[in-house]
Amino acid sequence: MTSKIQEVENRLFSTDLRSLSAPELMTLSRKIMPFEAEIQTNNPQLIRKRIAVIGTANVQFFCAVLRPFLYAHGLAPSLFEGAYSGMESEIRDQTSAFYAFQPEVVIALTNYRDLHQYPNLLASAETAETLADAYADSTILTWEKVHQRTGAQIYLTNFAVPNLHLLGSQEANLPASPDQFIRLVNSRMLTRKPPFLQFIDQEALASDFGKDRWFDNSAWFISKQAAALSALPEFCYAAARQLAAGSGKIKKCLAVDLDNTLWGGVVGDDGLEGINLDPNNAVGEAFLDFQKTLKKLRERGILLAVCSKNEPEVAESVFDHHPGMLLKRADFAAFAANWNDKAANLRLIAKSLNIGVDALVFFDDNPAERELVKKTLPMVEVINVPEDPADFSLALTRARCFDWEQFTAEDLSRTESILADQDRAALNAQLDYPAYLRALQMRVEIGAAQPAELTRITQLINKTNQFNLRTKRYSEAEITETAQDSNRALIRVSLTDKFSQYGIISALILSRDSAENTLFIDTWVMSCRVFQRRLEYRTMNWLVDFARSRQVPLLMAEYIPSERNKLTAELYEELGFELISEEFGIKKYRLDVKRYNPFETWFEEESENGQSPKITRPDA
Repeated sequence: MTSKIQEVENRLFSTDLRSLSAPELMTLSRKIMPFEAEIQTNNPQLIRKRIAVIGTANVQFFCAVLRPFLYAHGLAPSLFEGAYSGMESEIRDQTSAFYAFQPEVVIALTNYRDLHQYPNLLASAETAETLADAYADSTILTWEKVHQRTGAQIYLTNFAVPNLHLLGSQEANLPASPDQFIRLVNSRMLTRKPPFLQFIDQEALASDFGKDRWFDNSAWFISKQAAALSALPEFCYAAARQLAAGSGKIKKCLAVDLDNTLWGGVVGDDGLEGINLDPNNAVGEAFLDFQKTLKKLRERGILLAVCSKNEPEVAESVFDHHPGMLLKRADFAAFAANWNDKAANLRLIAKSLNIGVDALVFFDDNPAERELVKKTLPMVEVINVPEDPADFSLALTRARCFDWEQFTAEDLSRTESILADQDRAALNAQLDYPAYLRALQMRVEIGAAQPAELTRITQLINKTNQFNLRTKRYSEAEITETAQDSNRALIRVSLTDKFSQYGIISALILSRDSAENTLFIDTWVMSCRVFQRRLEYRTMNWLVDFARSRQVPLLMAEYIPSERNKLTAELYEELGFELISEEFGIKKYRLDVKRYNPFETWFEEESENGQSPKITRPDA
C-alpha cells in the first residue's frame, strides 16, 4: 500500500469527518478519487453501490462532500453526478445518461423554489389541501416511473421552509400562506410515500443548522447552490447515514457509563444519597433529561447496556433503591459494571447480546475512556460527549447513529426478549438439551409473507449478518416486488415460546428456474436471538416439503463468505446438500429432495395461519 493511499484511508476511517469544513471535505474527495479501486480492494467490507445524485439545482459540491462520508459509513460508491439543474430532463428522457448509469440508489435534491403554484393568500384550508394533494400525486407518479425503469431506492429531500417570510406574522395565521403551504406539501407527500421512497428531512436539518445559515442567496444566484457551502457537511453526513442504514450498516446497542453520565457524582465515593438526580436542581434535571432520552431509545428498540468501572452491587443499588432514577435495571439488556477496561467490557456486552462489536455505540463522559475505545475498538462508534450534561441528549441524537430506515413491532419488544433469555438459561441449566427445547414449548409458523410484514422482512434481511448465507441486501421496494412475483416466494418464519413472542425471526427468498425445474435459495437469514433452537433444521424440513408439493426435484443453494457469516460456512453440508463447486470461497450446492431425511426437532404443532407461497407446481 502506497503512503498516499494509506494517508487517504487514515483520513477516511480514523478521522471525525464532521469536524472538517466543506472545503476540507472536497479536498479529501479529490484525493480519494484516484485511489478508489485500491481503497475498495483494501476494504472488502465496504458495500458497493451505484448512487446517482440529481437535483433541481447544482449538485456538484454535494457530491464532493458526500463521497468521504459514504466511505466512512461503509459504502463504496460509484457516483453519478447529475447535470446542472437537470433533474427533470434526466428522469423524463429514457435515453439519458442517468438511466444508462443504472443506479441502485437515487438521491434527489429539491428546494422550495421548485414549487411554482401556490394557493391564493385568502384561499381556504380545503383549497390549499386540494392543491397540495395534486402536487403530491403528480410528484409520486413521476418517481414511480423512475423506480419502474431503474428499480432504484430513491431518497428525496422534502422542502425546507425558507427564512423569507413575506407575510410576517400572518404566515402562521393564514392556512394558505406560503410557509404553511410548503409544510402542507411535505405532509401530503409523506402520506403518499411508497416503499421505494425515503425522505431526507431537509426541513429538520435546515432548522437545526439554522435557516439563516442554511440558505445562501448569493450562492444561489451565482451557482444555483440550494444550500450554503457550510451546511453541506451536515447535509451529506445525514444523507450518508441514511443510505448506510438502508444497506444494513446500523447500530443496535448503546453502551453507557454511569458516574457523571447517568447521574451527577460518583456513587462509590458520594454514596447513594450523594449523587445528583434532583429534579429541582439544574444539574440533576439535566441528567434526568438524558435518562428520558435513553428511555425513549429503548422504547423504539435500541438495546441499552451499562459499561462502567464500578462495584457491581454498588452500581445496581442505584437502579434498585434511588427514588430519582427513571431508568431501571430491567431497561438494560446487558450490565457490565466491574474494574475491567471499557474495551474489554464492550466485547463482553457484544458477546452477551450476540451482536457484532461494530453494532455498539459508546457514551462516556471521560475523554480518556473514549480515546481508549477509539484506539482499541475502532469499529465501535464513540460519541463525543460534551462537558455539560444539558447537551448530552443533543450530542447523542445529532450523531444519528440509530438512524434506522424501518421500525417494527419486533423492535419494540427486543429488550424484554433478551431479558427472558436469562430465564431460558436457568431452565437450560436444569435439563439436558432436548428436554430443554421441549420445555420451551416452542411453536413455529412458516408461510408466505403478508403485505403488513414486508417492512419487518426488509429490516431482518438488511440487519442480519451472522446467519446470512449470501449477505444480499434488498430495499423494501424490492421485497415488495419479490412478494408479488409468481416465480419467487418470500417466506417468513415466526416463533413463540413460553417466555416470548419473537414475531418474525427468519426469512427466505426462493427463486424458481422453470426450465431446470429447480428452486434456488436466494436469501436465508435468521436472527441471532434464536440460535441453537434447531429452527434452521425445522425450516429445512419445511423447504423440502414445499419443493415436493410443487414437484420440484432439486433445491439449489449458495454460500458467499463475508466477514460476519462464518457461522453458516458449513450449514448446507450439515443440512445434507451436495457441494457441486467452490471458487474463491463461494460454494454452490444442490439437494435431491427425494433422498432427504427430515431432521428431528422439538417444536410443538404448527399454527394453521401460515399461508402457502405463490410458486405453483409446474403442471398447474
